[in-house]
Amino acid sequence: MKRVDCENSFVRSPSSSLDNSDSQKFGVRATRLKIDEFETNLHLSSPVVRPYIRSKMPRLRWTPDLHHCFVHAVERLGGEDRATPKMILQIMDVKGLTISHIKSHLQEHEARTDPSR
Repeated sequence: MKRVDCENSFVRSPSSSLDNSDSQKFGVRATRLKIDEFETNLHLSSPVVRPYIRSKMPRLRWTPDLHHCFVHAVERLGGEDRATPKMILQIMDVKGLTISHIKSHLQEHEARTDPSR
């Protein structure tokens, strides 16, 4: 499978007959030819798949104690409909807990408690 470097504006194939001196000689036309060649090769090749980049942060395990703290914070804020992830995070005050952890758990908690959603 052919890899395409997405950071460059175009990828030059080894069979390309135009080098830097040709580009200077022909100017914009040479650059347009290179771009056309790249677009042709891009459409003919298989799609490029981005590699999976694993997060550096470890996965959070919601222990029963942590969940109880979460439920307590939600109740103090007036229930699921009034509680915001930012306020829940501030009330819980747990080191290493992020707003994305809270958002995800709040969605899961709402789905469990009210299956009609």
